[in-house]
Amino acid sequence: MRFSSHLPTLALATAAIAGALAVATPAQADDIPTYTCDKALHGGAIVLGEDNCTASNGATERGAFLGEFMVITREEPQWTFRCHIGGVVQLPEAVRGDNCEPVM
Repeated sequence: MRFSSHLPTLALATAAIAGALAVATPAQADDIPTYTCDKALHGGAIVLGEDNCTASNGATERGAFLGEFMVITREEPQWTFRCHIGGVVQLPEAVRGDNCEPVM
């Protein structure tokens, strides 16, 4: 048996592993509670996501909460913020986050 006869099998196996890793990585990053709103106002370390907000990844839908979360806007230019302390939310109207920073 020659090594070159196994190259197609090796290439296929490598592609399958790479594909599985590519699918697994975003899923792990998506575990953080996230709010998606039409727009966001931001000043200093405070972010206010407004209009048609939705929650995903276990994000609280109403009231005050603690912990890290993301706010993503639909409006162009699209913004993503990571908030570190917690906030207050009333869906679908708005979510306010404290100690937030834009994600580049």
